[in-house]
Amino acid sequence: MTQLRGPARTPNIPPNRDQPGHQQRTRADRLTVAAAISLLLISALHTAAFALHPWWGAWVAGPFRTEQLPLDAAVQFWGLPGGFVVPGVLLALLILRVGRNGRTVPVYVGAVLGVWALSCVWVVGPSGFLLLLVPAVLLLSASIRARRRGERQDDPRIQTAS
Repeated sequence: MTQLRGPARTPNIPPNRDQPGHQQRTRADRLTVAAAISLLLISALHTAAFALHPWWGAWVAGPFRTEQLPLDAAVQFWGLPGGFVVPGVLLALLILRVGRNGRTVPVYVGAVLGVWALSCVWVVGPSGFLLLLVPAVLLLSASIRARRRGERQDDPRIQTAS
């Protein structure tokens, strides 16, 4: 009678980190990832809030090139397909990649996003622009925390940031 054995066990030997080709997993920067996810959610909410209106047919037909559309159609255009959603999603995806790599974006990204949000609130009053302060504050916090720890955001050798 033969006895069945399980797989051969090898001792847990840590990988040689100096070996060429070894990729060390980086720990994601939580604040940066949270900022990116909040920016993605804001873009999705903006699209959901303004997606249903009667002007899609006129926009697709292309009359902006040949005739003057009603003011309501122009305002809705710059609020949705011509607005910040596509650049906002692209920025969020870039920030998400940086955060997942364990790094933070430069401090000016959060600062410019926050100043833009506050400027828009100043112009139009309390609105959805207030939501943009969430990713702005998260990005600023992550950048300040990284600076206090002596990490440089542009240094690809930085492996961890928590």
